[in-house]
Amino acid sequence: MGNLEKQSTIIKEETTEDILKSLDKCYGVTFFRNKLKEYVEYIRLKKENKINIGNNNIILFCDNNSKDYEKEVEIINKILIKENIIEDDSVTIITDLYTLKNTEFEKNKLYIIDDENRIDKKLESIIKKNPSCIFVIIIKESKLMSKRDKDNTLEMLQRNFYWELNIIEPTLEEKIKYIKNIAKQNSLKINLEDWMIEAIAENSMIELDKTLIRACIKANKQKLKEINTDCFDIDDILFKWGNPKTDKKSEYGLKQLNSLIGLNDVKEQIRKILSYVEVDGERGGQGRTMLHMCMCGNPGTGKSTVARIIGEIFAENEVLSNKRIFVEVSREDLIGEYVGHTAAKTKKIIQQAIGGVLFIDEAYSLIQGSDGRRNDYGYECIATLIKEMENHREDLCVILAGYPEEMERLINANSGFKSRIQFFIDFPDYNVEELYEIFLKQLKEDFLRLQKGCKEIVIEYFENEVKLKKENFGNGRLVRNLVEKIKFEQAVRIKETGSDDLYTIVPQDIKNVVDKIKTGENKRRIGFYS
Repeated sequence: MGNLEKQSTIIKEETTEDILKSLDKCYGVTFFRNKLKEYVEYIRLKKENKINIGNNNIILFCDNNSKDYEKEVEIINKILIKENIIEDDSVTIITDLYTLKNTEFEKNKLYIIDDENRIDKKLESIIKKNPSCIFVIIIKESKLMSKRDKDNTLEMLQRNFYWELNIIEPTLEEKIKYIKNIAKQNSLKINLEDWMIEAIAENSMIELDKTLIRACIKANKQKLKEINTDCFDIDDILFKWGNPKTDKKSEYGLKQLNSLIGLNDVKEQIRKILSYVEVDGERGGQGRTMLHMCMCGNPGTGKSTVARIIGEIFAENEVLSNKRIFVEVSREDLIGEYVGHTAAKTKKIIQQAIGGVLFIDEAYSLIQGSDGRRNDYGYECIATLIKEMENHREDLCVILAGYPEEMERLINANSGFKSRIQFFIDFPDYNVEELYEIFLKQLKEDFLRLQKGCKEIVIEYFENEVKLKKENFGNGRLVRNLVEKIKFEQAVRIKETGSDDLYTIVPQDIKNVVDKIKTGENKRRIGFYS
């Protein structure tokens, strides 16, 4: 991480706002920057005694592929000094158990714990004994993920580290901007083909810096005013970076897919589709591959989310000709008002999507007019759509999504669908464990935490909902609605009791929601509206 203990980086004229603004020049720190701004607001309010909960400790999550986190720690350090939370810029780094046990902790000082193996009762005890110290623990994201379901590790962290900041690997687009910015800072232009720039950007940030340093040295040595192929070994470019037509691009889309809760069969099927497309392309068959899909599942099972991720994956792997086209439409975008109008609207939408993905959500509505009748222009739309799916089979992916029974009726409405849709993907309902995991994730996004006794009430509620499986079971939407209602009950309680704890959900908040849901269902059963 570097010798932060002896650094001297304070600039007297620099304000906290200046420090935060400096992050605008950094890459891959969007989430970090936004949360850090909120952290600054928090420590200021806490100093003014307007907030009397929580602490200043930070978990710094680092994607394993991201650049070193020294810069981010330095910025945190500078902000804490500017805000008079710590007294000087010296930082103690703890990397082993011996140092942890033998450090004499000083008041108003920053301590970096650079080893998640130190997440134990000893650490918790030290934090509680030294409330005036600021602790930042560095966590490699993938390592923590494998532990989240074990013991009470995450619970222990959240008890002692109230703030979670994330450093992730910059996107391909951010890295390309970074490359161009580095060239500009060194008074150089970029004269490389787009595929070469993208190939360079595929490196980790550390390797990317090394590559750019070598290129800048060669450009200056040869007295060039640009970075071009002369700044690299061209054989190394072709061998190491590869051919842009066959090499896989950024795996950000796959990372998004893998981060989704549940949906294991869906994830596996999409990975198989990608493998099929790649192998077919290597055989020279790409262009004859039909990619049209049908997604079937109940409400809230993630169909729209996965469709958008597929668009990202196809773009990154250059499956279709236009990298970033994703057109999302519904019935209203396709159906016209008079004879011939529908075909023209449908063709116009398809033209916009060629080279990318056309996603039609609630596609079954195409065979049902607004008045519920079948004799509308939906069938004209379907006929046009099927024809264009065939005409542009080599450079268009149409994804139809909707509820299982309704989608079956749509597919059977025109025999042309079955011969043109290559992949049928079923989205199962979430089980109780998955619903609870989604619930925790949504609370975390709002910085909310559960008091002891909450989990049992939520689990019981989900178990009852899964067991009854009412019509149009909501899945993810069920969770989202529950969270919103709990937040409402919590807000009412806080105002009524004058509590200053804005971030804790208590069992009664959840019980109130569940009781009201049950009361509403009982009223509907006897003929009343809730």
